[in-house]
Amino acid sequence: LSTPLRIKKLREKIEKQKLAEAVIEKDKAENRLVELELTKKSTKKRIEKKLFTSIETRVLLDYDVFADEMISLIDIQKNIINQAREAYEKRRLSFLDHRRERKIYEKIKENKYSDYNKRINREEQKISDELANTNYSRLERDVLK
Repeated sequence: LSTPLRIKKLREKIEKQKLAEAVIEKDKAENRLVELELTKKSTKKRIEKKLFTSIETRVLLDYDVFADEMISLIDIQKNIINQAREAYEKRRLSFLDHRRERKIYEKIKENKYSDYNKRINREEQKISDELANTNYSRLERDVLK
C-alpha cells in the first residue's frame, strides 16, 4: 500500500505543477489583454486629439488602421484567454481528482495500520494472559507442595 500511495502523491505533485503552469498562462493572457485594451484606449484618445488639431486624413487613416489592428488583437487575445481558462479548469479538476485519490489511499493506509495495531495488541494481550495463567498455575502448584 505504501508504493501506490507514493505514486498517488507523485501524481498529485505533478498535477499541482501543471495547475500552477496553467494559472501562470491564464494570468499572462489576461495581462496581455489588459495591455491591449490600454493601448486601444490611448490610440482612441490620440485619434480624438488629432481630429481636433488637424485634418490630415493620412494621419487619421494610420490611426484608424492601428485601432482596427488593436481590435483584432484584442479579439484574438480574448480567445487565447478562453482557451487558457479552459486549460486551467481542466488542470484544476485533474489536480482535485488526484488529491482525492491520494487522500483515499492515505485513509486506507491509516485504517490498515490501525487494524494491524489492534491485531498486535490483541496478540500481545493474549500472550500476556497466557503468561499470567502459567505463572499463577506454577504459583498454585508450589503452594500446594
